[in-house]
Amino acid sequence: MANSIAHRTGRRSRLQELPFFAVIALLLAAFGLALTSAIQKSPTMDEQNHIARGAAYLGTGDPRLSVEHPPVINVLSALPAHLLLDLQLPLDEWWEVGEWYHFADSFLWRTNDHPDRIVFLARLPIIGLVVLLISLVFRWASSSHGRWGALLAASFVAFDPNVLAHGRLSTTDLGGAFFVFLAAYAFWRLSQCITLAHLVAAGVTLGLAFASKLSALAFGPVLGLAFVLEPLVGGKKDRVWPPFRRLGLLALAAAIASLVVWASYGFSIGPVEGFGARVPAPPYVRGLLAVFDLAGGGRPAYLMGQLSNEGWWYYFPVAFLVKTPVPTLLGLLLATGMLLFRPRSDDLFLCLPPLVFFLATTTTRLNLGYRHLLPLLPFLATHIGRIAQFPAVGSRGIRCPRYLLWRLVPAILGIWLAISCLAIYPHYLAYFNAIGGGPDNGWRILVDSNIDWGQDLKGLRRWMEMVGVERVNLAWFGSAPPEAYGIDHQLLPGVPHGFNLWQEPPFDRHQPEPGVYAISVTNLVGAILPDPDLYAWFRQRVPDQRIGHSIFIYRVPAP
Repeated sequence: MANSIAHRTGRRSRLQELPFFAVIALLLAAFGLALTSAIQKSPTMDEQNHIARGAAYLGTGDPRLSVEHPPVINVLSALPAHLLLDLQLPLDEWWEVGEWYHFADSFLWRTNDHPDRIVFLARLPIIGLVVLLISLVFRWASSSHGRWGALLAASFVAFDPNVLAHGRLSTTDLGGAFFVFLAAYAFWRLSQCITLAHLVAAGVTLGLAFASKLSALAFGPVLGLAFVLEPLVGGKKDRVWPPFRRLGLLALAAAIASLVVWASYGFSIGPVEGFGARVPAPPYVRGLLAVFDLAGGGRPAYLMGQLSNEGWWYYFPVAFLVKTPVPTLLGLLLATGMLLFRPRSDDLFLCLPPLVFFLATTTTRLNLGYRHLLPLLPFLATHIGRIAQFPAVGSRGIRCPRYLLWRLVPAILGIWLAISCLAIYPHYLAYFNAIGGGPDNGWRILVDSNIDWGQDLKGLRRWMEMVGVERVNLAWFGSAPPEAYGIDHQLLPGVPHGFNLWQEPPFDRHQPEPGVYAISVTNLVGAILPDPDLYAWFRQRVPDQRIGHSIFIYRVPAP
């Protein structure tokens, strides 16, 4: 009997340790998928700007270019290249006036050699943040849903194509999502155990989130509200720190966060147009004003065949529906159903921030892409982890096949998600689920950073070499110059390269001349071009080839 009990105890102990080994494998898999796919992709539209901002700050100590995008992620991203390479900064007239686009273009493609090496090094810290994000999700979910629930939650981050898409790019999107989630975790820990160390951690992580991406500011009031209301919602009215006393702690955390943001700008003070006095961190204030102006005025956007400068309230709901993996959507429904019947003490921190942020996206006119929904994903993954605790017994305590079958649901969803992730490799940016028609049809719903962000120049070059095409007519959507990848081309109207050609395009728009045409889908639908029907002739035809789902190849034969 004793041997039997010891055997069962040992088996349970081994089963409890298994999730730790599994999550290590998960971390290695996510790192490998992100790294190997990043090598295959050319720089996206915004990467050169982010890298140049970070390199300029590290090289000069001057944050003048860190407008609209705070410096923390940019500096972190540029740090490896700054330490390992002899970077040269084009401190010319563009630097003097703080014009970041021309400065970045000169920095990456003309002033320095080996731009691909700079981009690769700049992507490594972001991939590292992916690993840290998966680990943090596992840590938080293990406190709430047990180790198996934590493993499930971590897998819903590690195998999410959208996380991998932006987790290998030198932009602020994934970094902002990581620090927002870290701040939420710190505030949850503070609510569970109010100590000076936890208070400082909450303030510092909130400041890092604010200094990573401006949209993170939307999470500040929500996390504060969750912290103040947690004793009431969590059924802990006898706490020493009731809601009204927590307001003082919240003010201290906000003060610490403000100091962190100011420190990220080197404690600079200067004038800002429209303000009567000098203000701390003037680039940050200017960035806020610029974002508010853009959000109120909008910018060209595309949704389901429509173009608009005003945006749509349902843009982000549609984007979430068609680009979030179906297993994640199903897991979210199941987890929310369990929440209604079995709420937990941390649900306020896990569910309120993503819900409020998602609702806030319906009010903005700045429809820039699914990447702005990335901060939701770690919250949702941790929330989904609760379905691993679905009961295996009925209401009378009897094991029932129906309940045992439900215990297989988490594993089925996790495997389904992993298969979806591997199937789209390495073209994660172009991921669309079955509801959106898959990556081949996603361009009919969304373009720009949702599918076509300039990432497939390397793929185009490989295709040209493989099939023996020497020259293409190229309508390119991206900031990287095609000649940097040895692509011989006739430039067609695009964004930003060839933009001014749209008035007198070098081809017959009604009956194009014979040749091979490579057209980015963002240009194909005319999302940003002044004449959206410039490529209508091509849009009405099935492409002969697709490069990474973002560049369509058309062969126009001789008559």
